[in-house]
Amino acid sequence: MSESLESLRKKIEKEVPYVDVKPYSHNIIGLVLSMIEKDYGKASAIQAMKDFELDELGWAIPEE
Repeated sequence: MSESLESLRKKIEKEVPYVDVKPYSHNIIGLVLSMIEKDYGKASAIQAMKDFELDELGWAIPEE
């Protein structure tokens, strides 16, 4: 059974403050975004990127 969308989003929220501080935060966020896209669709992953302002941390937010 896959994790809930809310649970996955909380993982991203937890890692955002550590981007460029802890060595694997970028990787963890990228993996979680992939899980969101796989289980909940591309639009949900893009929305998470926008909600957590990941473009300001180096992610390119694709067009929907």
